[in-house]
Amino acid sequence: MPAAPSAAPTLTTVVPCLDEELHVERAISSVIQLGPVIVLDAGSTDRTRDLAAAADAAVFERSWEGYAAQKNWALEHLPIETEWVLFLDADEVVPEALRNEIAGVVASEKAADGYYIPRRSLFLGRKLEHAGWYPDHQLRLFRRRLGHFEDRLVHEHVVIDGRTGFLENDIVHDNRKGMEHLVAKHRAYAELEAQEMLRQRAGTSADERGGSFFGTWPERRRALKTTVWYRMPGRPAIRFLWLYIVKCGFLDGRRGFMYARLISGYESDINRSLRRRRSAHE
Repeated sequence: MPAAPSAAPTLTTVVPCLDEELHVERAISSVIQLGPVIVLDAGSTDRTRDLAAAADAAVFERSWEGYAAQKNWALEHLPIETEWVLFLDADEVVPEALRNEIAGVVASEKAADGYYIPRRSLFLGRKLEHAGWYPDHQLRLFRRRLGHFEDRLVHEHVVIDGRTGFLENDIVHDNRKGMEHLVAKHRAYAELEAQEMLRQRAGTSADERGGSFFGTWPERRRALKTTVWYRMPGRPAIRFLWLYIVKCGFLDGRRGFMYARLISGYESDINRSLRRRRSAHE
């Protein structure tokens, strides 16, 4: 039987956010049993801070300076007194099974120093059976003194000075802001990803988490991304065909087609940003 959440907290959850009144209470309530929750707000103009405080989270504010910078500042400056820390996006939820698994891990004397958690993303409120990327392991749970976030503009990952392991139960990503928000978010990510591609090609990337074709799945995925995918022509079409045909996204019906188009559009946005940046330097 999984261990029940301990009454003596050994874990603090950090939720970085901006204008997340739609999601923040749900995120906090899914982890509050595990120990203290701290919301690090980047200057919300909606009710995010009030709702977070009402849900028993401690709320701190800091101007936005980037994804990795925000999270590393949290590790260095927030009043985190527990050995373990969990980073949770405001639009994510920790279900009961995962909550119990986390409680058991942080109470174990044989625990590793950090854990990858499989992430199940919902699209328009429902699970994609085929087109989505799963298990999409994310290293979110770690001993706070042994981890930091790599200096990357977007899709930053945790670098652990120690052993890592994998949890079995999913974290659920369920953004309820709709397609217009998703498209805008992906376009913002595409701008940052284009900058990372140029940094990587110029050999000036500050990326700290190495990739290896002979390592763990996250390491193989990073190696594939930086050494193969970044250099591959026709990425938008390849991404669409992979999700919709190879992974049988068509079996997810209209939502499968919309998701494949969304991700293909993300790659197109990256290419447009790359062309614009190159033209600006010619």
